[in-house]
Amino acid sequence: GKPIKDASSRKMDSKEIIVERKPMEESTKLTKNDFELLKTVGKGSFGKVYEVRYKGDGKIYAMKILDKKVVMDRNQYEHTLTERRIMGDCEHPFLVCLRFAFQSQTKLYLISDFYNGGELFYYLSNGRFSENRARFYAAEIALGLQYLHSKGIVYRDLK
Repeated sequence: GKPIKDASSRKMDSKEIIVERKPMEESTKLTKNDFELLKTVGKGSFGKVYEVRYKGDGKIYAMKILDKKVVMDRNQYEHTLTERRIMGDCEHPFLVCLRFAFQSQTKLYLISDFYNGGELFYYLSNGRFSENRARFYAAEIALGLQYLHSKGIVYRDLK
């Protein structure tokens, strides 16, 4: 499967490049070896999240690796399937969307958009935003939630 292009505008070498974003493509051919692990960006109770580079085109993604045994032992099978389905169907500039998904015998791999900067909670715990910045973030969050609600999805894990 080819990587999905990002629809956002990006400045590169003082030229604006617009590329198209599309929903996730199914791929049974990809493996973790198609990605170069760059660094760990998060750890959770079910696995780790890495910043990775797709070797096919050099694009940066986030790779969430879940241990199948841990997912099953903690009765998170349905939750994990729901996360994969929702992220795979999502296509919105203010949401992290799934680009690839594959598995090995023991692991699940969810490859999504990578946005450097961390979680909103981290920044809120270190002080206040200016009123303008707070309005900007609130608008992005509201638009993302509106999109999810328009698809019949109620989201409870804002980050």
